[in-house]
Amino acid sequence: MEGWGWKSVHDPDMLPSVLEKWAASIATGEPFEMIFPLRGADGSFRPFLTRAQSARESGGKVTGWFGVNIDLSEQVEAERKLQAAAAKREAIIGQLGEGVIITDPEGRITFVNDSAARLHGVARLDVEPDEYSSSYHLLTEDGEPHPTESLPLTRAVRGQEVVVDARWRIRRPDGSEVLAMGNARPVHADDGSVIGAVLTIRDDTQRHAAEVALAEMVKVKDVLLHEVNHRVTNSLQLVTSLLVLQAGKTPSVEARQSLLEAKSRIAIVASMHRRLYTTGLHDRVDLSIYLRELSKETVEALDAQGRVTCNFNCPVEIIFPLDKAVPLALVISELLTNAVKYAFADGRAGTIDVTVRSNETAIEVSVEDDGVGLPVGFDLLRSSGLGMRIISALTRQLKGKVELIAKPQGAGFLIKLPL
Repeated sequence: MEGWGWKSVHDPDMLPSVLEKWAASIATGEPFEMIFPLRGADGSFRPFLTRAQSARESGGKVTGWFGVNIDLSEQVEAERKLQAAAAKREAIIGQLGEGVIITDPEGRITFVNDSAARLHGVARLDVEPDEYSSSYHLLTEDGEPHPTESLPLTRAVRGQEVVVDARWRIRRPDGSEVLAMGNARPVHADDGSVIGAVLTIRDDTQRHAAEVALAEMVKVKDVLLHEVNHRVTNSLQLVTSLLVLQAGKTPSVEARQSLLEAKSRIAIVASMHRRLYTTGLHDRVDLSIYLRELSKETVEALDAQGRVTCNFNCPVEIIFPLDKAVPLALVISELLTNAVKYAFADGRAGTIDVTVRSNETAIEVSVEDDGVGLPVGFDLLRSSGLGMRIISALTRQLKGKVELIAKPQGAGFLIKLPL
């Protein structure tokens, strides 16, 4: 290495630039600093940081040089791996369908993937939180300029918040607007320190438009169904009026009674549709409310003297579909009618108890009275009365069953329906 022999360990391709810079330092006495590869004993090159400082006598004349060579191979390899990892990360994030924006601890944007750039129509780095709205043209859902402090990414950076499913609008440079939905969160190192924040964002325009359109369709459908229920109610009320008129002109007492009973049954269906129209529902009713009113109105209509008291008990709300509620209401009405007509036919006073119970698999409705009781030998399945035939047929339609309740006084019926 004596003299200029040190040139033998240099990379021939870089040696000219090393010699040029070294010659300039010798001529001027200025410090020498440069990174270049040097060949080791095994023949391989490793990067070194070389620094040389001149030594001078009191008059300023250079009397020699003192230099150090620092092996940078581990540092260079670490940086290479770090750069490769960063490049891999950016490649992966860049391919995501969801937009991704990353900031440093102060909130400056350091990375915007391709999806986020397409979504905004622009990709700008080194943007600080106070410039988010203006740089990326961010608006509230109502179309007003979005306040910086309430932006999801700002909240993640400054407030260390985790923001989920936030919505805002983006006005692109071409004037088009996108409804965006995104999540933001701070990013922490292993020691808990904040190293940045990340925002994931997606285009919610079409999904939201479909949601709004669906809600509008449901609204229109509800309006139409309410109108149908209203028209059905009016039509059924017309039928009941015709039956009343016909009953008034019929000389036969039996025929007149049959017409009035038919009118009462149709009125029950009409009242069900009237309730659907007035309550805002179109396909279901609350049995706890409807059967209470039905029981009270039926007993009062048949018992002008007020001899019979009707007690109704339903401890919970029971929402029932219309196609099952109508036949069940008809069944309960027939049982109440029979109770008032036959249980207290001799003018006695009494009580009718209607109880509704439900669980996860079934609903039970019992109608019990303390009247004269059922005839001796009464057979529920073989009864020839129209009312009992209606009760049996409608219960079968509901895939349920009707049973007698054994009582020391009076009569009782139990309707069991599967849910």
